[in-house]
Amino acid sequence: MDHRPDRVAAHGVRHAALSAFTLVELLVVIGIIAVLVALLLPALSKARADANRTKCLANLRSMQVAQALYASENRGYLVQAGFAHGGAHLNVAAAWFEVLQRYGSSRLLPRCPSDTSPHWQDGDGVPLSGAGPTAIFRRTSYGINDFLDRDLCPWGPNFSPVPAGGLYVKISQIRRTSVTIQFLEMAYLGEFAAADHPHIENWAGTNVPASAAKGVQINAHRGKLPVSKQSVANYGFLDGHAESLRFDDVFRSFTHNKFDPAVAQ
Repeated sequence: MDHRPDRVAAHGVRHAALSAFTLVELLVVIGIIAVLVALLLPALSKARADANRTKCLANLRSMQVAQALYASENRGYLVQAGFAHGGAHLNVAAAWFEVLQRYGSSRLLPRCPSDTSPHWQDGDGVPLSGAGPTAIFRRTSYGINDFLDRDLCPWGPNFSPVPAGGLYVKISQIRRTSVTIQFLEMAYLGEFAAADHPHIENWAGTNVPASAAKGVQINAHRGKLPVSKQSVANYGFLDGHAESLRFDDVFRSFTHNKFDPAVAQ
């Protein structure tokens, strides 16, 4: 057997050449990896979005449980809103979210994981208005249905004027708690970004979803811009549960929606 060094070295070179990737093979492998990444990214993105939606639902359920405890300790009364939209007359201590913090079994989380509003007071957060000590920032992703506030309720049953002192201040006044929304997700941008309630009575016109989106992030969990009846967000209900629903499921008209207790269905 020939064990000369030059023959052994030549054999090693030939073996290395045979086992190495060619340029074409390398390009094929890179192409396969790129295809796999392209296939996996949408799935990973959807999984992340689903996880955020689930966490948000848990937030809303915790708020509804806290509301139930609040009502139990306060003769059946519903918690009331505290912020005026746009930050006017801001009273943080009186806002419903801060009030309910005292009734939850654990601390209520103010921010939905999907909330991308630039108006949070962290890092480079942009105030909605004012500057320095008077700057108004977003304090929670969530708002309260204005039909369930004594001062904000826009009208009574069958569009009758609201009596002095308002309506729907006690849980016992709501006939169908399982289909009456109490908490919702507020718009990330615009004049309502620092508010804790929308103005549902303004949801009118030829494009109702667009009207609603001025105050509520109706596409928080599904639906690209422009918003539509198919846009999906999370909602908390007075009976304690929370759901991910299309806008068309929660509001079709002033006589067919899940906000006005007189017509909630």
